[in-house]
Amino acid sequence: MIPPVARLFISNPRLEAWSAEGKLALSGNQLMLPELARAFQVRPAVYFEAVAGGGEDPNGLLGTVKDMETLAQMGADHMMSSVIYGDTAYEVVNGFLGEPEP
Repeated sequence: MIPPVARLFISNPRLEAWSAEGKLALSGNQLMLPELARAFQVRPAVYFEAVAGGGEDPNGLLGTVKDMETLAQMGADHMMSSVIYGDTAYEVVNGFLGEPEP
């Protein structure tokens, strides 16, 4: 029996490295990791890494992952490697959020 796998965040650099190493296969929105014998449905997302300028995080977003749909629902603006939410600018890591397929 295959143990359950949690959802995962894969940064763009990690995705490129795994692809170059032949550790994944991507077909549409499905990412397959043969070594784990698992498949994930992926969608673009960001990981909140830091507050720009090193300030406080009044929104509690540091260390979290949000997909693009959630950012839009929040009213956040995403551009390149930053997200502005309310009056706070964040440095983010772009990548993909993967939900394990059954």
